[in-house]
Amino acid sequence: MKHLIFIPLFTLLVTVGFCKNPEDKTFVVIFSKKELKELKSSAEYIELSFMEDYKTKTYTGNSDAVIYINVPNCDFDKCQIGKRLVQINKTTWKPLQEVAFRIIDLSESKENFQELLVSFNDQVSEKESNKNKGKTIQSIL
Repeated sequence: MKHLIFIPLFTLLVTVGFCKNPEDKTFVVIFSKKELKELKSSAEYIELSFMEDYKTKTYTGNSDAVIYINVPNCDFDKCQIGKRLVQINKTTWKPLQEVAFRIIDLSESKENFQELLVSFNDQVSEKESNKNKGKTIQSIL
């Protein structure tokens, strides 16, 4: 009887302990000003589609319009957020990927940057160790 209670309880504790919690993700959505004018819309208007569910921030100015979307505890990628319907104007709804110039997952970009940085540091340290080996051989001769 003890085993019937202990085994499921132990299994539950182990799975909860090793469960990977999803991290917050930040997506950057870049819009072309020309396309927004053609659609008679703005980044601020499109941002309204996300404000209820996520933290958002819009930047506009002399360059293209940008929306930062911070999604807490998510497991989806930029393709899935691109399929989300957004309101372009009072009567039109379209998938975000049809309206946006580019959708960038900053979390994914950060991981790629870290990998590049580590490989670069490995190359630099390898070159330094090769130089030190050459100096050691010259000093022995």
